[in-house]
Amino acid sequence: MAFTPGGHTLRIRRTLVRIRLLTALAVLVLFVYAYLSPRISVNGILALLVKGQFSSLLYGAGIGGLVLAILALTLVCGRLYCSVLCPLGTAQELFWRFGALLRRKKGKWKQNGIIRAGYRPVPIVRYAIPFLAGGGVVFSFTPLMVLFDPISTFGRGVGALRGLFSEGDPAAFTLILAVPMALILLTAFVQGRAFCAWCPVGVTLGLFSSAAPLGMKVSSGCVSCGRCERDCPTGCIDPKEKRIDRERCVLCFSCAAVCPTGSVAYGPRGMAAVSGEARRIFLKGAGKVSLACGAAYLLGPSLKLFPGSVESAEAAHLPAAAKLPILPPGAKNLRHYASRCIGCHACVASCPVGIIKAKNTPRPEMDYTSAACQFNCVECGRVCPTGAITRLSLEEKHRTRLALSTLYFERCVVNTRHESCGACAEVCPTGALTMIPYSDSGIPFLTRPIYDERYCIGCGACLAACPAEPRAFTLAAVPEQSLTVGSRPPEETGDELRVDITGDFPF
Repeated sequence: MAFTPGGHTLRIRRTLVRIRLLTALAVLVLFVYAYLSPRISVNGILALLVKGQFSSLLYGAGIGGLVLAILALTLVCGRLYCSVLCPLGTAQELFWRFGALLRRKKGKWKQNGIIRAGYRPVPIVRYAIPFLAGGGVVFSFTPLMVLFDPISTFGRGVGALRGLFSEGDPAAFTLILAVPMALILLTAFVQGRAFCAWCPVGVTLGLFSSAAPLGMKVSSGCVSCGRCERDCPTGCIDPKEKRIDRERCVLCFSCAAVCPTGSVAYGPRGMAAVSGEARRIFLKGAGKVSLACGAAYLLGPSLKLFPGSVESAEAAHLPAAAKLPILPPGAKNLRHYASRCIGCHACVASCPVGIIKAKNTPRPEMDYTSAACQFNCVECGRVCPTGAITRLSLEEKHRTRLALSTLYFERCVVNTRHESCGACAEVCPTGALTMIPYSDSGIPFLTRPIYDERYCIGCGACLAACPAEPRAFTLAAVPEQSLTVGSRPPEETGDELRVDITGDFPF
């Protein structure tokens, strides 16, 4: 006789499912809030969340203690990390559950007694994703990592949403960057967490989960009713074979909560079962492939050849510094930045004035169209999870040259209208711009700006403050960010009329 669990047991299981789901939703809400909030006070939460992601830990600092802790937890208990801490996984599950609710209401879950959505085998080619992503990092080639990494995909998708609500429609390229996440969520509406079977993090952790002594198991009391299959968001339960694909199971526990006989439960499988399943998988060849691919993904950062010295595709076709993108403070140079940035857009979300944007590639750049880089701000380096943007101290930030300004005095309103201005010198935080008497004008007390490249850090304050049309300043990127001599010392006055700099831009 089949065992039917009592009402108390079912309530406990359903309570555990709700706790797990609520915890995952709380993490997702924190991620969305941190990415969408314009307040600097939230950047600490954003930094903690982004840097706590598996790929960020791995590609930011090599195989460290937290990476080993996640791997050890997965090797013992299964994919708890994917169950709770991955925001893209939770977003997929949320869309799937909403779609399932609509289908239930319309009575479309079953047709002629056959469950329409259920167990889905996945091809072995999925193991190529972590292999290519990790192998690419060995040669400082990150596009595949940028494309498939879950936190990168999630960050770009939410970033596009932020652009829609903050400053009107974002750039078309920003919307294009959100397409992968949109496709993943649309697929999830029907197929559940399908992307989790292709995600490089999920595939790698699945290798460890398949050998875990703890996990979901199906006992002999199973009557193959199919309820567990219907409620599985990853499609990893085959009720006919009474088998759960441990590689893809993300421990949502939904199957245990709906099983009418109590035959599906979380617990120890026994070493015999573990070794038997591992042997079957390995003999099929999937184990050998997954082992190699998982190793490539995990060891990619540690085996990186010539880190930061491999010429990126962008740099190889940019002969002039003027055509280089202006990088966030701390990015060093395009080679360093391109070999480490995974396109998570945490820097975009952290920038208090919104001048870090994705313009031509998934890797963000500086855009001085509407504002300048704040003199006392180091937020982008604070939240960057991989070291693509190194964290600068305020003293280093005050001296780090991001770009170089060029002054076109023929456009200046002092020259074209003979009007007093001095806005550029007033906002220049380092004293690279000062005002001297404009004796050639013949107008008493009229002053003009002069520019000293030694003190320029390329913050864009002069460009933002200039009232001329076209503006009297342009900015060009430097091939290598370097430290300047610092701000102009007070004693360097001579005949110049200096304006005190407070560090805050009045414009």
